[in-house]
Amino acid sequence: MNINARFAEFGMTGAFFWIAQLFYLAMARDSETQQALQDFFGQIDTITAVMPQIFEDVGSSLLTAIGLIGIFVTGLALNLLGSYFVVLENRIFARHLQRNQAWMDAMMEGCAGPVAADYRRVRDEFDTALLSFNPRTSLQRLRLSGECKHVQAFLFSFIHVFGNNGLPEALKDQVHLWRTARAIGATFVFLGFEIAYLEFVGTAKWQAMLALGFFAVGSYFTLRAYQRMCDTLLTTACATYSRQQRDT
Repeated sequence: MNINARFAEFGMTGAFFWIAQLFYLAMARDSETQQALQDFFGQIDTITAVMPQIFEDVGSSLLTAIGLIGIFVTGLALNLLGSYFVVLENRIFARHLQRNQAWMDAMMEGCAGPVAADYRRVRDEFDTALLSFNPRTSLQRLRLSGECKHVQAFLFSFIHVFGNNGLPEALKDQVHLWRTARAIGATFVFLGFEIAYLEFVGTAKWQAMLALGFFAVGSYFTLRAYQRMCDTLLTTACATYSRQQRDT
């Protein structure tokens, strides 16, 4: 894992989360936010005043380090919470497998591992209908999540092993973009839940529309990024398989 790339990715998404939080709280709950910030900085001043001089000198640097660590951990948590979108992402991935069934079937015939069985299960049992409100369909999609991830990991490994220089930069860029969009989507979903929890008290109805809008925006950006990543992944895997067949 590239630590520098992960730190930059998690730092950016974590910072976006806290900026979005401050913006929302400043717009919707200005007085409560100001009071909370005044109390927080008042506590910091109190603690700093009773600290020994040696600690007071490094106090600002310590707070900066704690803030950076907090932002990084927030970005990491958002990336983990992005699994909220896994059922929707699986439908996109299964649809790509079905569209590429001709060469995928031929490639999987030469694979003796369990990934071939996982591929056939996803190909034959996954319902890729866009508008499906059947609970059994949603449960089946969730059950096939492991198989989808196994096949996706196999495609990445196939490209890495049989490609010229491992994973191409275009595919890496799409993966990083998808991970970032997932974390940003999780931020919007969190804001939607926050609005639903804090604002659904009065008689105003605009909060419901705003919450639904955040849910929709978060899902849209994440799924669009995953769609582009799958396009690049399957295209690269097909080209790698075609070259392998030609060379043999």
